Amino acid sequence: MLTKTIIKIISLLYLFLLIDAKAQVGIGTPDPKAALDITSTTHGILIPRITAVEAETISSPKLGELIYATTNTGATINKTGFWYYDGTVWKPFGAALQINTDLYNGDGTLAANRTMTTGGNNLSFDSDKLSILSASQKVGLGDNTPEHTLDINGNARIRNLSNGNVVALADGTLAIGPKVPYGTVKESLRSTDHTGWYKLDGRAVNTLPAIAQTNAAALGIAGSLINANNLLMKQGTTLTTGGSSNIALLRANLPNYNMTGTTSTVADHTHSVLSGGQNMNAVAAGNAFIVRAGRGTVSSTVAVGLSTAANHLHTGNIASGGTGATLSIIPESITYTYFIYLGQ
Repeated sequence: MLTKTIIKIISLLYLFLLIDAKAQVGIGTPDPKAALDITSTTHGILIPRITAVEAETISSPKLGELIYATTNTGATINKTGFWYYDGTVWKPFGAALQINTDLYNGDGTLAANRTMTTGGNNLSFDSDKLSILSASQKVGLGDNTPEHTLDINGNARIRNLSNGNVVALADGTLAIGPKVPYGTVKESLRSTDHTGWYKLDGRAVNTLPAIAQTNAAALGIAGSLINANNLLMKQGTTLTTGGSSNIALLRANLPNYNMTGTTSTVADHTHSVLSGGQNMNAVAAGNAFIVRAGRGTVSSTVAVGLSTAANHLHTGNIASGGTGATLSIIPESITYTYFIYLGQ
């Protein structure tokens, strides 16, 4: 009888003859269809299972060499699973163009543009935030070359703004703008500052918030705000104050009319006399006239009497009874508070 050793030798020789004849090896099948054809319904095939560090220290790995990494701590092999050597570097299966990229478990670098198809499913991030970090801090929607933090090429809708308005600049940029232009003045029944509006009460500009100080300076307001207390608004040179709340009447303000009155006969007055062609000069005593004819000498000295009925003028003062009080030019009114918009 053949010994067991002889039987094994004969079996190996037969196997080598079979391999050489067919250049195919079948395991679990008598009819292999490839160089190595493994067939089983109860078992799989085990590829060498080594750590990431062990795989990376393989001396001169061959093109196509396959391992299963049991750890993710290698310099290149950073996740568990099947890795193969492409002749230059170890790559995970399914990453022919995307080397060492695992955005779910660590950092990665995209070797080229990528497109993800969601198949009608939603792609969600954290419920409270979405952060995109980059050197330029720019995100483009419909624009591959964004020029702003958020650059949208198309329509955009912004709803339920609580503070401030979104304004469109000349180039289409959306920015938070003031509710009204800086420097706008309004009257209000409110009495204190509110949402960028500052009461015109004469306070120092440097007591305002920084943004309000900047906008006040741009408007030419320096030192202090205008104190609008008891002032009315009118159009004219900006920031100019003046006028008065009352006026005093002068003589030129009075209408042109004669005031009449009656005085007593004993009031101070003067009489005028017609000489009838002769010169009459009062004597020094004041109780007579010297009558001269032409340039001649004194002809006579006579007393001249004037009747009380002769034409004469009386002078006197008529008291108005007034006190010179000024007149108020403010009509009936309701009091407001004036505010200027300088931002917040």
